[in-house]
Amino acid sequence: MKAVSGPRGVMAVLAATLLLLGGATATAQAEPTSPPTPAAPCDYPSVCFVKDGKVVYEYDEVTPWQYLPERLPAPVQVINTRHESIWIGDTKGGAECVQPESIVDKWLGTLETLRIDDSVECRLT
Repeated sequence: MKAVSGPRGVMAVLAATLLLLGGATATAQAEPTSPPTPAAPCDYPSVCFVKDGKVVYEYDEVTPWQYLPERLPAPVQVINTRHESIWIGDTKGGAECVQPESIVDKWLGTLETLRIDDSVECRLT
């Protein structure tokens, strides 16, 4: 093996080393990947009430105000996969609109009623 000497030889070794390291770095970098999307617990066109990770009630038709089969204490998640707004009512007489294609986490209160509108706007009529 011949020894490297002089400025040209040192520069050639440095250039080769940088080229190898740059190539190794480029090949070591992996393509970014998206995390797997968890399966939605509620399919279109449904409205689902999820408690402790399980769907407890599911509705899919436009309805006027109706009572849930049983009161649903928080915490609960309301998933609206529909293209229309929905309303949820609590035991204290309050009502909250859930926008189309959205999720609302309820941390307080007890849900009691549901209304599925045929409108995208959150307006009670």
